[in-house]
Amino acid sequence: MTDDRRTPAGLRRANTAAALRAVLDEGPLPRADLTERLGLAAGTVSRIVAPLVAAGLLRELPALSGAGGRPRIPVDLVPRARYAIGVHLGRQRTTAGLVDLRGRVRRVRTHERGPGQAPHIIDGAAELVAVLRREAGAVPVLGVGVATGGWVDPATGVVVDNEALGWQDVPLRALLTGVLGADLPVVVDSGARAQATAEVWFGCARGAETSAHLFTGNVIDAALALGRRVHTGARSAAGMIGHLPVRATGPACACGRRGVLQAVASDRAVVDAAAATGIVAAGEGLERLSALAAAGTEAADGLLRERARHIGTAVAHLVDLFDPSLVVLSGGVLPYVDEVRATAAGLVGGAWDPDRVQPTALGPHALAASSGALLLAAYYADPLAYESIGAPAFASTGAGTTQWRPAVDRPRTMERQGRP
Repeated sequence: MTDDRRTPAGLRRANTAAALRAVLDEGPLPRADLTERLGLAAGTVSRIVAPLVAAGLLRELPALSGAGGRPRIPVDLVPRARYAIGVHLGRQRTTAGLVDLRGRVRRVRTHERGPGQAPHIIDGAAELVAVLRREAGAVPVLGVGVATGGWVDPATGVVVDNEALGWQDVPLRALLTGVLGADLPVVVDSGARAQATAEVWFGCARGAETSAHLFTGNVIDAALALGRRVHTGARSAAGMIGHLPVRATGPACACGRRGVLQAVASDRAVVDAAAATGIVAAGEGLERLSALAAAGTEAADGLLRERARHIGTAVAHLVDLFDPSLVVLSGGVLPYVDEVRATAAGLVGGAWDPDRVQPTALGPHALAASSGALLLAAYYADPLAYESIGAPAFASTGAGTTQWRPAVDRPRTMERQGRP
């Protein structure tokens, strides 16, 4: 938020954001309770809430029964008043979803493909965004959150290095904005930091003082969150633990080292190991390996349990380094959470509680939810940077209705949206 809070405009931006976040976290809230939480005068809160109700973002609920006095009318968030679109760029497919204001995925679309040139993948992503915008109907779409694995600089929107896609120094935000148009803000970050953002805003890490997030897929990444602030690092490289040594020997990584996490525990690594031993046929993927394990094939189950133990070793390192109050797992290791916990507990020892390791709460569409959360976190940090809320924002259509308008200062928002 760049406006000086000492100015009326700056105070309005800050107070509008604080009110919307309070209702998101604790709603429904009567105005009197909202006044107490925000530490503002009742008249100020009314002047903040009224435009949010008029904009359709909040709704008034029936008055609470009480012992006399003014009626207590709660206000609550209207989740489907706005959407974000979340786009995840993986090695084999692009996943996109419509995500509501509470971080829930309403529609999902996918584009099956393989690794490829950035323009081809971006064109496919843009087509999914166009489909979802049509499916949103009259509901305004605030913007697009995009996540992918590896080293991503959210400030510049550049994918510095994504080994799974074969990308280096790809200006993802600029390329996608060029296809979608400048009127649709685009926020870009790594997959692990997107997951962390979704969990601290909408998932199991809400209220956690510190949380570590570990994603296991074709890329293995981690993220650290202090409250709702996700750590980026001096070079935007925080959380790149794929080269963490977890074995003395093993397959060689692209970096040349052996026994590192990426080379022994990624999706590609376990599928390659399964194919080399004949557990799956060449060309079959993790889905086939997981199905065999679920059906009782001991060799398949053993391979996936070994992968989980490697992830447990990584969790132990994260606990030793940061002592987080919660570790959240996502990706292909989820069926083996107990194995991860047991390994981590054996390595950490002491009084550490393995139940601090929890599976993601984002549901079956976690990739779309986490990507969309990048945009939603930026929106909740400063709603007035994304749309004009209040009388100037809503022009009469001549039929007693109003029409949503985006904020006029979106180009300025684009410069700083990588760090909401």
